[in-house]
Amino acid sequence: MIRFERAVKRYGGKTALSDLTLEIPAGALFALVGPNGAGKTTAIGLLTGLLSPTSGRTFLAGIDVARDPLAAKGKLGFVPDRPYLWPKWTPRETLRFVGAVFGARGAALESRIDDEIAAFDLDAVADARNDSLSHGTRQRVALAQAFLHDPEVLVLDEPMVGLDPIAQRSLGARLRGLAARGSAVLLTTHQLAQAEELATDAGLLFDGRLLARGAPGALRTSSGLTGALSEVFFALAGERPR
Repeated sequence: MIRFERAVKRYGGKTALSDLTLEIPAGALFALVGPNGAGKTTAIGLLTGLLSPTSGRTFLAGIDVARDPLAAKGKLGFVPDRPYLWPKWTPRETLRFVGAVFGARGAALESRIDDEIAAFDLDAVADARNDSLSHGTRQRVALAQAFLHDPEVLVLDEPMVGLDPIAQRSLGARLRGLAARGSAVLLTTHQLAQAEELATDAGLLFDGRLLARGAPGALRTSSGLTGALSEVFFALAGERPR
C-alpha cells in the first residue's frame, strides 16, 4: 500500500535520505521513528510528491507518485508537520473545500463534515475564522480534513504535536480504527514511547538510514535489550542517550 524503492534524496553534498526500501501493507499502523534531522520529513515529502527523489521511486496504493501524482494524491490523506489553513475560512468551510476537491457534494458531504467536526471536538469553533484558532485547534482541523474522505493511505508528520492528552488519545483511537478498516497509516514521531504505544510496526531512522523495522516488542527482543524502545534505538544507532 505504501512502498519506497531505494529512495534517495540529496541536497548538494548532503544526503538526507539514503537508499530507503520500505513496504507498509494495508491495515498497518506504522511509526517512522527518529530524532530531528533523521530524514523523516524528507521521506514523507517523497511519498506525498512534495519532493522529487534524487533516485528511486515511491508508491501509494500501487501508484507511482512521480509518474501519476494526481491519481496517487486521490488515495491520500495527509497532515504535514506545520499544516496551513486559509486564515479567512472557517473549519467548516475548510472541510467543505477539501470534500469538494475529492468529489464530494451536497447532503452527504455536509453530514460527513458534521461527523468530523464532532469527532475532533470542533463544534464550538466550526464557524470561527481559522486565524482566530489556537495552534492545537488548527491541528485538529487539519486532522479532520485528512480523515474526511476515508483515505486508503493516511500520512501524518508528527501529528501529536500541539494536541492535549485527550485529543492525543482520541486520535490514537481514530488511527487504529482506520487501519482496522484496511487503510495504511504512516506517522512520524521522535517520541519513542508514542510509537511503542500506537504502532503495530515501526521503523527506526537515523542519519537518513533505516536501521531496523518490526513490531516494537520484536525490535526489543532482536536487539537483546529488555527496556524501552528508546534503548533499542540508541543501541542500533550507536548513540548514547543525552
